[in-house]
Amino acid sequence: MSSEMIERVALVGGTHGNELTGIYLLNKYRQYPKLIENNSFKLELFEANHKAFLVNRRYIDRDLNRSFKLADLNDDSLFGHENELAKRINQKLGPKGDSRTDMIIDLHTSTAPMGVNLVLTKTDTFHLMLADYVQQRMEDVSVTLEAMPDHHFLMSVAPQHVLVEVGATAQGQLRQDVFDKTEETVQLIFKFLNQYNKHQLPQPSESIDVFEYFDVMFLPTDINGDIAGMIHHGIQDRDFSLLRTGEPMFTLLNGDEVIYDGEDCYMSFINEAAYYDEKKAFAMSRKKVFHIG
Repeated sequence: MSSEMIERVALVGGTHGNELTGIYLLNKYRQYPKLIENNSFKLELFEANHKAFLVNRRYIDRDLNRSFKLADLNDDSLFGHENELAKRINQKLGPKGDSRTDMIIDLHTSTAPMGVNLVLTKTDTFHLMLADYVQQRMEDVSVTLEAMPDHHFLMSVAPQHVLVEVGATAQGQLRQDVFDKTEETVQLIFKFLNQYNKHQLPQPSESIDVFEYFDVMFLPTDINGDIAGMIHHGIQDRDFSLLRTGEPMFTLLNGDEVIYDGEDCYMSFINEAAYYDEKKAFAMSRKKVFHIG
């Protein structure tokens, strides 16, 4: 693991304007700065998409958290609020590939009962140790991996990064249990970074289970492309459980069941409200064991 210090950290909220938990956690830390004092790194509190927050929408023109591929950041022909905002954020926190920010912690919520989900894009020792550190100190923590060479997530602007996703809570809702879990997770990440900088990290686990995304399942539609069914009650709220071939996954409006016929997979973001614009039903993952170190 690299011995370089994490000197500059950005805590980001409001990447999606109707996910209020991160925004109000930033507000809390601005009002009570003693809660974030005495760290070994410089912390920046950063609200990403204030315009979307003001209208209580996930985004204005496009999903900001899908707008940070280098090709998009360097494409001057792309217009619209989020495309332009992504370029400004990249200059503020980055630029990507030569970032002045060492680490970004991006705060999100889900309408699915996922507990605390740490989303990684890398499985190097630093990121696996960070996820393991949190998982060993909190209950109901899962780790997912979405790896690609040039990621579209906002957090990918910085070389080290983690997305904290907590659920369930409705869009546009501030809920105490989700807020408290988010803050606890953030404080544990701060502790990890402080111990990392001081070379005082405890011995990690030998390995960690990670859910690696490989596909997405879409809701059933009719010949007009309209939604024609819903998540089957048997898999509703079963995030990070195994879906086996032969299990019903949808109930059509006419009452018929749609049976899953494919590779056994672990489901997450089941019936996520934010994904209805693309008619996504749930994400599909394989569970993998990664050895740390």
